[in-house]
Amino acid sequence: MSNNPFDFSSVFKNYDPQAFFQQIQNGFSSYQIPNLDTSALIESQKKNVEALVAANQAAFQGTQELLRQQGEMLQQAISDATEAAGDLAGSSSPKVLAEKQAELVQAAFEKALANSAELSELVKKNQDEISQLVNQRVSENLKEIKEAISKLS
Repeated sequence: MSNNPFDFSSVFKNYDPQAFFQQIQNGFSSYQIPNLDTSALIESQKKNVEALVAANQAAFQGTQELLRQQGEMLQQAISDATEAAGDLAGSSSPKVLAEKQAELVQAAFEKALANSAELSELVKKNQDEISQLVNQRVSENLKEIKEAISKLS
């Protein structure tokens, strides 16, 4: 078993969606509600689970992309720092050294701002994608509920 408190894969390890939906269907069939289309309700719940899975996949993929980008940025920062150290080592006077240090600090600050903006945009894009998936399913679900209610006598 993993010691990672954020590893939720074990929660769904024994999850059987067919058994879950069969339980729901059995629960609905025990109540005799006239004109209730239990198969439509089951299908609606399947779509809800599919939307949840799609949203979780989008979140996971977004997190992977964010980590990949951060890794690339870290590698670039290390490379830039190594190059800067070499430039500073070749400085001949305190004045030239101070000027180079100021230039390097400014360049590093500007790069950090650009990286931050890039990562923020990546997170926003992922959140928008997830929100769109969830909002679409909620909208569809409300329509399905209205249709089911309209069929009741």
